[in-house]
Amino acid sequence: MKKHTTTTTLESGSVIVSILMMTLFLTTLIFALLVNAQSSMARARSRVLLLQAQYAAESGADAALAALNAGNTAYTGTGSDTQVMTNGKMYKATYAVTVSAGSSGKEKLITSTGKVYTPANAAAPQYTRKIEVIAQQSSTTTTSSVVSRNIIKAASGVKNLIGQDIFANGYIELSKNTTNLVAENITVADKNTSASNCSIGGSGNLVKPTTFTHAGQTKTKILTSYNNCLTPPGNTSNSNFDVTANSSVSKISSTFIPWSNVMDNSYINGSCTDWTSGSSPRNIPSTNNSKKTHYPDSGSGISTSCGASGDLALGTAQYNIKDNVHIRASLCAASQCYPKFYNPDSSLKYVFVEGTINFGSLTSVSGSGPIAFVAYGPDTGLRTGMCPLGDAIYIGHDDTTSAPAIYLLAMNGLCLEKTKFSTDPALGGVSGKNIFVDTNPGTPFDLRLNSSFPYDQIPIDLAWRAIRYRRL
Repeated sequence: MKKHTTTTTLESGSVIVSILMMTLFLTTLIFALLVNAQSSMARARSRVLLLQAQYAAESGADAALAALNAGNTAYTGTGSDTQVMTNGKMYKATYAVTVSAGSSGKEKLITSTGKVYTPANAAAPQYTRKIEVIAQQSSTTTTSSVVSRNIIKAASGVKNLIGQDIFANGYIELSKNTTNLVAENITVADKNTSASNCSIGGSGNLVKPTTFTHAGQTKTKILTSYNNCLTPPGNTSNSNFDVTANSSVSKISSTFIPWSNVMDNSYINGSCTDWTSGSSPRNIPSTNNSKKTHYPDSGSGISTSCGASGDLALGTAQYNIKDNVHIRASLCAASQCYPKFYNPDSSLKYVFVEGTINFGSLTSVSGSGPIAFVAYGPDTGLRTGMCPLGDAIYIGHDDTTSAPAIYLLAMNGLCLEKTKFSTDPALGGVSGKNIFVDTNPGTPFDLRLNSSFPYDQIPIDLAWRAIRYRRL
């Protein structure tokens, strides 16, 4: 009996030891698992917060691109940290951005630093990511002979309006049945809600050109978002027209061209007296190859130090545009001018005008290379009866206009009021928020736009786009 009890006791002790060892093993295992889980959670949290810092840096670069695309080409960055998000007291994410000039006026260097503070009120970030983005300004499309961001309207006196490609974000209206719109391609992205919902409406006519500049094309192509209410061709194709009506047409977002897109830091300040002193013809700039074509400097808006309180009176002089130009003034705001312009070579020259343009007539000298005038100024509001759609660029009727080498682009309204033309073609092209054509027919020529003008060099929908990205 005593022997049996001893054996039982030994066996019970062995079981207890085994249980203790098993408990210790399981405890160690659970503790190791807990430590590993906690370490994994810490590493995962660290990765998440580091990724959040990366996202914050990318948000900063996106915000910089948005600022540039909003027209703030002078944007240099945030100057301080900008908060992106916060999670109560646990953490917050910020970014700081610097924007510097690239290798040209079409390039910007964006550096963005994303930071995550944990806890949110920490004095210094625990996680940081820094990226560099090279942004360039480019366009996916180019202008046409007639481009409107809203309305193209031909008044009742217009006989023929002749262009190669015509585009309107809003609608086209031809006011009289003797008015002909002659074009190879017509695209209209909206409608006139007050006139039978027409994309192209009125009582005028659409006419196929006798010859086409687009290789292989034999019919006028018409693409409209809504009904075409003119006949011919109505809304059906025929021997003269290929019609696609009630279709989805993408609108132009912007025709804005900043002078910095063309003129880099090698251009320097010049004097507005280049425009008003000396005999005609006057060279712009007055000193050859000097690139002194910022008048009076490279800022924005009208400057009272240029001309007479921001108004340049050009008179009847000839101006030889020998380089791209930026003018911080209006042209002939107080009194109409009758200038002549000449580009001595074949490369397109831009004249960026911070104000408005008021010409009684306009001439490009025979043999001139192409010139594009870009007017940033507002509609004057002085000619609402004659120019119901605005007059940031105005060409009047005091003399005959002959400017096949000149393209006119207004950020606001463009008005040709009773304008007479002495050549065919008469203008290089026209663009504006609204375009109102009220030309005198056959005195001696109708308004034909120059199909040989290099439209492909004038961009539409310019935008800053990231072309290269790297993590620093």
